[in-house]
Amino acid sequence: MPRRTFVALLGLAASLASAGSATAQAAVASDLWQVAAGTLVVPSSLANDASAALWTPATLLAPSGPSVRLGVEAVHAPSDVGLSGGIASASIRLGTLGTLNAIYGRMGFDGLVRTETSPEGIGDIPVYAEVVSIGFARAVAPGLVTGVALRSVAGQLDASSRDQLGVDFGARYSVASHLTLGFSTRFLDPTFRQAAEAASYNLGASFETAPALLWGTYVKAVLRYGATLMHGEGMQHLLSGGLSLGGGLQVDAGAARETEAGTAVWRSRFGLAVAVGKYRIYLGRDGGVNDFGATYRFGLIAGVR
Repeated sequence: MPRRTFVALLGLAASLASAGSATAQAAVASDLWQVAAGTLVVPSSLANDASAALWTPATLLAPSGPSVRLGVEAVHAPSDVGLSGGIASASIRLGTLGTLNAIYGRMGFDGLVRTETSPEGIGDIPVYAEVVSIGFARAVAPGLVTGVALRSVAGQLDASSRDQLGVDFGARYSVASHLTLGFSTRFLDPTFRQAAEAASYNLGASFETAPALLWGTYVKAVLRYGATLMHGEGMQHLLSGGLSLGGGLQVDAGAARETEAGTAVWRSRFGLAVAVGKYRIYLGRDGGVNDFGATYRFGLIAGVR
């Protein structure tokens, strides 16, 4: 995804210079987050890592779990792409009322240098996107969790910048503890005007088996499907599966299918998570196209009772 995003940003810069349209400016603040989303091996509407509240407002701390959850993530692409960023999160259970979620994230390109008549650089070209989010999630019925989040999204591409507010919604519904369905929006403009075309809509489903004794430990398998719809692009599809060993080790793999200019593109996804006490460490990888521009996401979650 980094290669496509970088090319898109160059095209966006040209469009901003010539037209300055509100729709294109909205993309300045949202497109880079598609790179981070590409490292998710689960549908974004069912995300459960440190940055889960960024992808779905329906992020709820279980009554039997920690009352506070803190997380940090780093997103990194190879040096020839130059994209990096980070996400920090905090979730606080408010008794029986629900969960308060706070997120801050920033993604940007490094090493973009401005030149004129000679190849010698005369200054850096700022390209970044950041988001601040406050959300609330609550169980409203047996198995049903809903959430809402207020987002402040900002971005800059050279001299062009964009700031906007958005309101996102999310819901998860669990059936008999095996099947979970999810829906979420990302960077939704509630006025459906200037930034409407920067929003995405996400559906997800996962089926988890009952624990079975294997290799001397209890093993659970999970199969997931996700779909993402964005303006001007074909539907994106994600299919992934994983194994949970003893509750302390999770291994996931899958593939995402995207359509670009009428051509289908497949990207591999990989995830690995290890739980040690109150900590959870995980890795996500988007393989890119033909392993070009692979992006990595490293994360740490700590729970406090």
